[in-house]
Formats: sequence, structure tokens, C-alpha cells
Amino acid sequence: MEQVDIVRLEEAIKAFYQSKDQATNVWLSEAKVSPQAWQFVWQLMQPDKTQEVQFFGATTLHSKLRKNWKEVTPDSHEDLKQKLVKTLLLFVGGPKLVRSRLSMCLAAYIVHMLVGSDTQPIEEVNNILKHQVPSLTPDVQAEILIEVLEAIPDEAHSVITPGWRTTLHATVGKWVSFVVQSTEDYLKMNTGICSPTNITRAVGCTSAWVKNYNYSLEGCVGITSILLELVRQCYWPCIRDGRGTMSAKEDELATLCLETLASIVVQPFSSCKTTIGVIKMCLDALSDITKAELNRGNESIDCHIYALLVNSMKRHSWMLLYELVSEEERFELLRRIIHELMQCTEKPGIYPVEERCSIKALPFWHVLQRNVLSMPTGHLKPKCLEYIKPVYAHLTRIMVRKSEQPDEKSLEEWTSDDLECFQSYRQEIAKTFVCCYNVLKGGSLEILSGMLDAAISDIQTPWTSLEACIYAFQSVGNHVCDEDSVPICNLMRILSSIPYSNLNVKLLGTAVQAICSFGHWLTENPVHIPLAINLVVCGLQSSMSGEATLGLKKLCRPCHCQLKPYAESLLLVCQSCLNSGYMKTSDLVELMRCIASLLRLIPPAELPKYLNLIVSPCLEELQAICQEQENITSKKSRLVFCLKMISPLFSPLDTGCAEELSEPLLLVMQTAMPIFQRIIEMSVEKFDVLDAVCATMSRAIGTLRLRLLPMIQEICQFISASFRTRCCPATLELCKTVIVVFYEDASCQPVMHQLLRETIQRGFQVFETTPEQSYLTIAEIVEAFFACLAKIVEKVPRTLKDENLPYDRLVFYAQQGFTLAEGGAILASVGFIRNFVKQSWNYAHTARIVRDTMDQTILTSLVCIGSVAPASHVEKFASLFMAYNQKYGDHMAASICYLFVQPNLPMQHLSKDEKVRYAFLISEEGKNKAKLQKYIYEMVLKTRGLAEQLH
Repeated sequence: MEQVDIVRLEEAIKAFYQSKDQATNVWLSEAKVSPQAWQFVWQLMQPDKTQEVQFFGATTLHSKLRKNWKEVTPDSHEDLKQKLVKTLLLFVGGPKLVRSRLSMCLAAYIVHMLVGSDTQPIEEVNNILKHQVPSLTPDVQAEILIEVLEAIPDEAHSVITPGWRTTLHATVGKWVSFVVQSTEDYLKMNTGICSPTNITRAVGCTSAWVKNYNYSLEGCVGITSILLELVRQCYWPCIRDGRGTMSAKEDELATLCLETLASIVVQPFSSCKTTIGVIKMCLDALSDITKAELNRGNESIDCHIYALLVNSMKRHSWMLLYELVSEEERFELLRRIIHELMQCTEKPGIYPVEERCSIKALPFWHVLQRNVLSMPTGHLKPKCLEYIKPVYAHLTRIMVRKSEQPDEKSLEEWTSDDLECFQSYRQEIAKTFVCCYNVLKGGSLEILSGMLDAAISDIQTPWTSLEACIYAFQSVGNHVCDEDSVPICNLMRILSSIPYSNLNVKLLGTAVQAICSFGHWLTENPVHIPLAINLVVCGLQSSMSGEATLGLKKLCRPCHCQLKPYAESLLLVCQSCLNSGYMKTSDLVELMRCIASLLRLIPPAELPKYLNLIVSPCLEELQAICQEQENITSKKSRLVFCLKMISPLFSPLDTGCAEELSEPLLLVMQTAMPIFQRIIEMSVEKFDVLDAVCATMSRAIGTLRLRLLPMIQEICQFISASFRTRCCPATLELCKTVIVVFYEDASCQPVMHQLLRETIQRGFQVFETTPEQSYLTIAEIVEAFFACLAKIVEKVPRTLKDENLPYDRLVFYAQQGFTLAEGGAILASVGFIRNFVKQSWNYAHTARIVRDTMDQTILTSLVCIGSVAPASHVEKFASLFMAYNQKYGDHMAASICYLFVQPNLPMQHLSKDEKVRYAFLISEEGKNKAKLQKYIYEMVLKTRGLAEQLH
């Protein structure tokens, strides 16, 4: 870039802020990244410049400090620091935007100096403010320091440095005690809330450091006391003076204090006494606020207090429980916490329109029951169970009340967001019912049974109360055992006596799902299955057909055999629902899955009749769409829907079915094949249509297998037609199924040879037409391509007998797949070479290729482990190394020992001895995959500068 003229630059800045001209923006962006920016930013931040110009200078300096630190020479560090502090002091009185950005600049400088020099930049800046600027009052000195300190954690996550990110994190984290002490001292000097903005900044600084860097709970006792006092100073004056609610600034400060406390209580601790002291301090300071807020509308502070208590219990409930019966203080503390969180849980009103607080406490009940039930068997566990059982009994009753749906009148005032929140809340309540059942077992069902009896016996009870009781049973239905039969039988009796037609239809939907959730219990008590079927049928014929479909799906799994006498009648009901027009398309697809399951239960002679009733409408609609001359795009959704309706029919009739059961499905496939071919010709570029067609065909081939031999030519023509436009995952998945099923049949081998060659060639075309730097854009195809080949090599190893296949190119492209930052592509590429290595030993030409490509494959693997592949995916290479060790042990040992000493290997953090050790460990392990994964994981941590995580 040419020399930047400061006058022109100022004019450009002013012009840009006025007009947002794109050309001006481009020129300014170039100026910001130019090396000249280090000089002109100081001129832009002079007091006589406009605020826009000053802010541009500050943001430019901030960007340079973050991204271009390498342009700063070591001998200019001191000069840069002095300029930063001097310029920051110019803006102590504002503008705030410029001052804030300059504080971030100084923070970025400090981060770089912490990791890249032996200086103590935080202390140096602190000393400059205290001793070299006498005009500043102590308060202002502290404010500036805190503003800079607050920005450091964010800068530490954002700056571009040559060092390792974890090393930077650890280095910056060493200063957390200084920061906490500095903010604590500042807050002590400002005990009253005379300047809420500055106090909020000090609390925010503490929060930023405690959240990002571990600090012992023992070191947080002083700041905890101050934060609690600040919350009280924000809350109580507005109550006493009659205002009733806090101001916006008071609310912001109180919220930030409570969020900071929630981070503090989960910090590591060395003394149980300190931990209990901190939790007790929180309870003592805050319990009177929650009590005062019971009947008030300010839920903001309540929610944050309860979140703080739940956080403390997630971290420390195990410690309290272990001492529950031995220390009265801890017992009392746990009792107080349970009281507070039970008070939160049973908050009056309906969530979320009348209260939004009760959901905060629900995670606590999950944690408490899990910790008690996971205790080792001994004298302590029974005592803890005895203590919490009454708590969970009371909780069960509260949850029934809180799960009540809004009635018809109040529902008119609810928004769609309110309903969505309520459904999520109900799901959390369902999990809490399971917790109650885990603690109380049959006692939980007895409580629910008693509430159900009370609800059904009182004619004035609203339907919402009855529905809530049934919903509670539904929540635990999958968890009950046969010993709980008495309350469950009572539920069945009541479900059969409810006059559903006189009540809200939602009650029917819940009843259907409830009875079907007891599917496993019904297999042992089949006398109640007719009731379940009657309710399902009623639900299918109502506006609750979606819920009934899910219920039938739940029922079909465990009660499959018991449904045989009712299969034909259920099929007729389902068939009428398919044609009713009132069900959602997603529910119809789910219903078709139920139909597919029921088809297995009817006599073979009746199967063609029901298939004709159910499948013919879908095939006729597909045929009609294909015959239309208009653009098929408008019919795409119907095409996909019809294909999804047909697909489930093939899955249940597997190869174990009798021949007569497969014949009707073969007829369906023969009828559908010309339609599928026509769909591909018309809409092959519509990938969701192609996915649906290929998925249907894959299922059919997997079910009917060699019965489809007469259609093999048509199937291959279909695949070729889809390949002609694009190689896509759906077609590759279909190719894999076809080759695995038909390759071993002698009559199909020439066709299968040709299909395999075409599949490989199509994959090569994708690689060849994609620039290497853009391979990430084809990661999905890479994954599907090598997953297809890996399965073929594993299931049909005879494919390797063909010497004309380009195995060396396949291995090369699989190596490219290693380097993609996508777990699926890495796994599939590794899987292909692993299977190829395992099976290659049987043929001389493939064994030679494995030996010839071994060095490059292992080198690529080590490069990926060392730096390229995401750390979460490197363990996938263990199976590849094992395959080499098992089949080519000597070659593997020689190769890996040679590669570990190469200078271009990205493992600079490994010493020579460590490289020798890992080379030996990796090349020797051929049986224990877990050990090999452990070695690779250790190597990753060390090579990437994360070695501290090993400890």
C-alpha cells in the first residue's frame, strides 16, 4: 500500500461514518492492516481529533495488537507500553468508547508480554498508575486497572500468538489471585453503591477471571462476602423505601454478583470446612430475599439465587451427603438447601406465564437422587434414603400440580413461545418423576394412584388435574416392574372408565401414550391389551392421531407377539387413517412404520390384500406425478413423502421370513422399479428425492436379497443414471448394498465387477475435479465413498482379486481423507485402508501395494495426529496401526522407527527418547486397541503442547 497521508485518512474516516461508502471502507481496511498503522494510530488518537477519528485509531491499534504482534520488535516493547498507558490516560474522562477500546489494547499488550517475555506486565502497569501518575486519585487508578484487567481473559482467547494456547492460558491464569485481590480491595473502598457503573465493572472483572481460570475456593471467601453484601444493598433499600423493584442498574449489579457467586462456588477446594462456610454464607445472606420474594413479581433475582444454590449442590452435594449422619452442621445445611429449592420448585403459578423460576431447581433433584443411589452399600446409604424419601414423596405431589396443562380459557392468552416453553418444562418434570420413582419405587406409584383416585372421584375436578396424574404415570411407565401391579391395575381401571368424549381431547392423547408406555408390563399382563388397543383406535380416529401413532409405535415393540389377534383390525383402522386427510405427513410416515410391523403378524394369504390397500395409493400417486409434463420441482415434497411411505414396508420382512411373505413385496418392488427409474430421469438433481429413492431401494435389496436377481440389470441401470449427474452419498450407499448382496453370486459377478469399477471411477472424478485445498467441501462424499469401499472390502474380500482395480490411487485419496477436519471422513478413510490392509495378505498384488504405500500412510497418520486432525478424532488411527502390526509387523516397525526421526514430522514437543518410546509402543501393540488409543492420546497431548492435561 502507498504511504498513508494522515489528512486523507481523517477525511476518509469522516466520509465513511457519514456515507458508509464501500470503496472507502476497502481503502480504510487496507490501511488498518498495513505496517504503517503502528505509526498513524497515535496521531489519530490526539485530544483535538473527532470521536470518530479517535475510535478508528483505537480499533486499528487493537486489531494490530491482536493479529500482527510479530511486527513489533522486542526493543520497542517498552516504548509501546508507555505510549499505550499515556494515551489511555488522555481518555480517562472519555469518550467511553475510546477509553474502553484502549483498555482492551493495553490488555492485549499484557497478554503478549506474559507469554513472550520474562517481564511482569501487570505489575508494571499497576506501578505506572500508582507511582508515575500522581495526578490520579487512588479511585481512578483502581478503576483504570480494573478496566484493563477485565479485558485480559477475552484478549487471551483472541490474540494470535506463536505460543501454545494452553501455555498462554496457564500463564495468564497465574494472575487470578492478584486480580481477585485487586477487585476485592477496590470494592472494600466503595462499600456503598454510589457509583454502580464502576462497581459493576469491578464485579465483572472478578467474574471474567473466576470463570476462565481456576482459583481455590479458600481464596474467594473475602470476595464472596463482599458480593453477597452488594446483593443485599441492591435489594433491600428498594423494598424498604416502597419502590418495590430495583432500578435497572441495581438489577444489573445484583444479577452479575449472583452469577459471579455461581462461578465461585464450583471452584476447587481443599477444605470441606471452607466449602460449607461459603455455602452457609450464601444461605444466610440470601434466604430472607427468597422468602420476601415468595409473593412478589421480581423473579430475576430469585432465579439467580436458586441457580447459585443448584450450582453449589451439583458440585458439593456428594460431600454433604457423606457427612449427613455424622455432622449436625452439614445436616442442617442440607436441610436448608432442600427447603430453599423445594420452595423454588413449588412456586405458585403456572410456568411460564405466571412464574419462570421453578425450572431452575429441577436439576438439583436429579443430582440428589443420583448421588444417594450411587452410594456404596453400607450403613450410610439406607440412612440417606430414609432422609430423602419424604422429600421425594412431597416432590411427587408438587410435580403433578406443576405439570397441569392450561385449560381452554387461559390457553387463549398463551403465545406459541409460551406453549413451547411449557412443553420443555413438562419434559423436565417427566425426568423428575423418574427420579422420584427411583427413590420411592412402588411408593411413588401409590402416591400417584391416590391422587388419581381423588381426581376421578370429584366431579368438579378440572380435566387438567386428571390429565396431569395420567401424565405422571406415563413418565415412569418404561421403568416400572411387575411388583408395582396394584397401582398400575388401578390406572388401567380408571383409564377404561373415563368418558373421553365429554372431556378435552388432550386427555385422550395423554391416556393413549400413558397406557402404551407400560408396554413391557403389558406383556406380563396381557389382559389389559384390549384396553390399550381400544384407546389407540380412539386416538387414531381423533385429532390426537399423532399421539396415538407414537403410542402404537411404543406398543408394537414389546407387545409384538401379543398383538397378533388384533393385527388385521388395527391394519384396517390404520388404512382408514392414511386416507382420512387429517393427519400430518410426519405422523403418516410414523404410522406406516407401525403398519410395517403389523404386517408381519397377519396370515401370509392375507398379505397381498393389505399391501394392495396400503401401497397402491402411494404407487399410483408416484405414477401420476411421473406422467405429468409440468416441472417436477413443484411435486418434490409429495415425491419424497410417497417414497418415505413405501420404504418402511421392506424393513420388517427380513430374510428369516417365509417365502410366501416375501413374494408380495417382490411384486411391489417390480411394480415400483419403472417408477423409480422415471423419477431419477426427471429429478436426479433433487438430492432429497434421490436420497429417498435410494433409501427405499437399499431397504428392499437388504430384505429381498437374491430374490431380486431378475431385476439386477434394472438396478444397475438406476445407479448409472444417478451417477451420470453426480456422485452422491445416497447412490454410494445403494452401491454398497448391491455389491455386498450380489457379488458372490456367480451369475452376477460380471455386472458387479462393472458396477464396482464405475463406483470407483465416479469417486475419482469427484477428487480430480475438486482443488486439493477445497477437499473439505466434498467431505460428505469422501466419507460415503470410503465407507462404501471399506464395507465392500470387509464383506466381499474377493473383490481384491481383480488386479486391474486402481488400489494405489484409492490408498492415495484415502490418505487425503485423513487430513480433512471432519470426523466422518477421517473414520471412513481410515476404515478403508484398515480393511484393505487386513484383506490384502491374501493376494500378492495387494500385499505389494500395502508395502509400497505404508511409509506414506503412516507418515500422513502421524502428521494428522501431531497437528492436522481434530484432537477428538485422532484415536481413530489406532485401528489402522493395529492392522499393520497384525499383518505387516516387521515392515510396520521399520517404517515407524524411520519416520519418527524425520525432521519434518510435526512433533517438536517430543524428545528423542519419547519418540523412540512411542515408536516402540505403537509398533508392538497388535491386540489391545484401548492401549494403542491411550498411547496416541498421550502423544497428541504432548505434541500439541497440552501435556499438563496428562496430570
